[in-house]
Amino acid sequence: MIHSHSDDREIQAQVCAFNTAFEELDLMFRWDAQTYRSLASADSDYGKLAQYIGTHCPHLLTAYSAEFLCQAIIERKNSTIEACRQNTVQYEDSTQRARLWRSRHEDGQRVQV
Repeated sequence: MIHSHSDDREIQAQVCAFNTAFEELDLMFRWDAQTYRSLASADSDYGKLAQYIGTHCPHLLTAYSAEFLCQAIIERKNSTIEACRQNTVQYEDSTQRARLWRSRHEDGQRVQV
């Protein structure tokens, strides 16, 4: 399956938001793009989380209900998704961005990102 740059940026933003939520809730797991894509068969954030927790962290379900965990994570995730979207790479051509960065730094200028 071919992913566009905008698809990749959205996946990066989703992973960022989920990982921020996991960290804020002191959950000891982190996702990467591959993990997120592996949960693509689930049709919602709730479904992705329920699938992941049931497969990788079933011990959490002895202390918390799946509904409680998923709701807490989704609330945190939704509160940070826009910030994560703003912080993902916005450039279509990352090679061009790297060239611009190198040329600015070779000139001794500082670049604020």
